[in-house]
Amino acid sequence: MTGAELTGAGSTTTDLTRQTRTGVLHLEFDYRHGQTVLTRDVQKAPLLIIRPFTLPCGTLMVFIISPSGGLLGGDHSEIRVRVGRGARALVLTQSATRVQPSPDWAAGGAAATQDIRFQVEGGGRLEFYPERTLMFAGSTLVQSIHAELEGGAELGLSETLASGRVARGERLAFAEYRSRTEIWQDSRRLYLDQLRLLPGEHTRAPGLWGELDYAAFGVWVGGGELSEWPAVPGTLATGRSAAGAVWLRGASARGPELDQALNAARERIRAQLFGAAPLQIRR
Repeated sequence: MTGAELTGAGSTTTDLTRQTRTGVLHLEFDYRHGQTVLTRDVQKAPLLIIRPFTLPCGTLMVFIISPSGGLLGGDHSEIRVRVGRGARALVLTQSATRVQPSPDWAAGGAAATQDIRFQVEGGGRLEFYPERTLMFAGSTLVQSIHAELEGGAELGLSETLASGRVARGERLAFAEYRSRTEIWQDSRRLYLDQLRLLPGEHTRAPGLWGELDYAAFGVWVGGGELSEWPAVPGTLATGRSAAGAVWLRGASARGPELDQALNAARERIRAQLFGAAPLQIRR
């Protein structure tokens, strides 16, 4: 790796001088001698990881940490994760992703950007459950999540988003939030979700949150069938895409209430779709 660029599998060359800060994290997990191991990691601050931990269920867990105060407008994060055959990996973040405006935000400053790409081989499982994204007043985030799965691969991911720093009176005070999540399996697209929020002068978000302040999104791909579909009236719903991916949507006036509903739904989906034991996460 030079000081100006880094090339990863399935990615184009990234110019590390183009953004205010460019964090790079490339992880590869493989199944060796009866257990999942981290076989490769490339880290460039402000994206770092704590050493892996093996959970009682055999899944290898990794926490992404950032020593900075969050994403600043103009920053770029590049995350690449590959999971090999038979490996089980869980990637979490240590804390909320705080998206702050660029120094020249009043003049339409640059967006913070995240490019996240996953590759899961047949028989492998990757789960990605980051903590909440928190948009500061004047901030902009453009995010892309792209997953390529082989036949028999399993994937789970979920996210939660706050309408802003509500306690500080910053409800829907961010400039823009844009996210695209796309999942492919054996050259067939299973799932596509695009979301763009432009609050402007509005203090409500008709059709998405209404008067609520927290939203959740999730998608899972696996070989099992769901006989029980998690749902909490007025808070959380699940369904299946035309191509077979299981999706989740939720919204609540309180973050802890939504987190509780999401965690319960996630475990019910994992048990049926993956045949997986509950995650016992060590923090």
